[in-house]
Amino acid sequence: KRTVNPLADNTPKATNRLPAKLLAMLPRPTFAGAFLVLYLFLTLLPLYWMTSMAFRTNEAILGSFAWFPETLNFANFATIFTDESWYSGYLNSMTYVAMNTVLSVAVALPAAYAFSRYRFLGDKHLFFWLLTNRMTPPAVFLLPFFQLYSTLGLVDTHIAVALAHM
Repeated sequence: KRTVNPLADNTPKATNRLPAKLLAMLPRPTFAGAFLVLYLFLTLLPLYWMTSMAFRTNEAILGSFAWFPETLNFANFATIFTDESWYSGYLNSMTYVAMNTVLSVAVALPAAYAFSRYRFLGDKHLFFWLLTNRMTPPAVFLLPFFQLYSTLGLVDTHIAVALAHM
């Protein structure tokens, strides 16, 4: 005769298997999925490598190959934020970014509004000309811009760089 212990837990034990409905919802491994994983790996590898190099000394970088830095070195970051040559580069970059942003918004916003809302004589031709200028290689404009900036006295100025990027 079998006795039943009233204090025993008679609930079914949980298994590690997923129900059939959940299994059907999971994506199946495919060639496209494997390709995307490989693409993601190859895309993120340079970012990882650059970050890994940032935490190494010059001797460790030029020495032997290693996937992970042996010791974390934060001296490179201290150099970037304290060296005068880096500081002036950041200041120049911020100046160019601010000027390009202000000029681009001030010119492009009204122009985009005008092209989208109004019809005027030559609007299609002007829009086509603007698009083809954006598609032209920048080297084509190098000599005309230099001649124009030399005439206006804008060579080696911040505004010349901002205007060239418009």
